[in-house]
Amino acid sequence: MNIHVDWTSLLVVAVVSIVSTVIFTALLSGGIRYVSLAAVRANQRQSSVVPRLAGLSLLGLAGLLVLFGIYLIVPFFH
Repeated sequence: MNIHVDWTSLLVVAVVSIVSTVIFTALLSGGIRYVSLAAVRANQRQSSVVPRLAGLSLLGLAGLLVLFGIYLIVPFFH
């Protein structure tokens, strides 16, 4: 029995996994930060439209990233 490991492909998968995890974490934490900033500004009677819109946009992008990952994993969608 001869086992061959394609190390280049394994490296590509590892790098893509790490980069996508960092991007997802940044989008999610930024979205949460801006939504909470909008809540604080609303409690102080200041305009909270821009931070809320930015936060919800970042959270939406994080959700799209998750859906894209599910699309890549589930073979039924291909």
